[in-house]
Amino acid sequence: MPYMPKALLLTSALFCSAAFAQSDVREQFNQNYRAYQQAYEKQEDFREIEQYAKLAYEQGRTVFGEQSENTANLAINYAKSIAFDDKEKALNLIDGAIAILEKIHGKSAVELIDTYILKVDWLLPSKDLTAREYVSKALDIAKHHDNKLLESKVYFEAAKAFNRVRDYTRVKSYLSYADEINQQHLPKDAVHRLTVDLWVAELLAARKQNNNAIDKLNQVVAVFDETLDFDHPIELVAHSRLVGLYEKLGKREQATRHCVAIAKMKPWQEDIEQTPLYRIEPEYPTRAARARKDGWVDLEFTVTPEGFVEDITVLDKEHGEMFVKNSIKALKDWRYAPKFVDGVAVSARTSVRLAFKMSR
Repeated sequence: MPYMPKALLLTSALFCSAAFAQSDVREQFNQNYRAYQQAYEKQEDFREIEQYAKLAYEQGRTVFGEQSENTANLAINYAKSIAFDDKEKALNLIDGAIAILEKIHGKSAVELIDTYILKVDWLLPSKDLTAREYVSKALDIAKHHDNKLLESKVYFEAAKAFNRVRDYTRVKSYLSYADEINQQHLPKDAVHRLTVDLWVAELLAARKQNNNAIDKLNQVVAVFDETLDFDHPIELVAHSRLVGLYEKLGKREQATRHCVAIAKMKPWQEDIEQTPLYRIEPEYPTRAARARKDGWVDLEFTVTPEGFVEDITVLDKEHGEMFVKNSIKALKDWRYAPKFVDGVAVSARTSVRLAFKMSR
């Protein structure tokens, strides 16, 4: 047996132990990260998501190193999992991730944009004014790379974040910038542009600019009619919004076209209650309100090939005739997507329960 110094033997033993330990940690990390991914995909147990995100982050720091991009991404995952319950800790984790990404990629890196938008989302509920600074930082990066699509997406994500805190002035501003960029630089059939178009239409409708909203939505529908040969959720939403807007303006025949278009895209299902495309709520009967009475009415009716409601009959009711009149009156103005059989719209029976409940 060749001679080996005692010190070298000791070093070899330590190296083997470290290698086995590193191997064990990596295996544990792999297991926990897979568990995190599975929990995240299910979106059922948020505590489980948090548990595995934390374990993956802590073990990832050992496996990849404190300043690794993988560690930064694991920190972001962990931050997302705890943001609802511990916003301060989540923000600290994000700051750490930003520092790592800046060190690796530089301060103008595209990789920073998502983390900046996350910070905007988490700072806004506490009315932290630095939220707007992170929007500006994200925009500066997009402009630095002269990427118009990315710039528009930053404006759009900012609009969504400010919409969640009901700062509609900034929503309007950011959406306007995104819309302007889209019209100048993106093809009209780009999914991002069409998505922003829907939001702009919603904003116009909310500001009672119904005709402008209709014009915007009809542009979206025209894109699908002219250039895209497949059904898409954006098209479905556009048709649905047009039904409601035309009904509000009393243009029932214009609404019919969109009821029929939706029916072609979304087959009638006999085993479930049909969802109205447009509805108005029945007025609470004065006599019932004074008596603080709750109740309900089950109604059966025909949806015509044009999506109108006809032939309403009462199936059942609670508390007599008190709620029937107003239920029928409201239902007459509802609109539905008609049933199609062999490519032809036909009349079909369906039902609905209208519930009346006093706030306590």
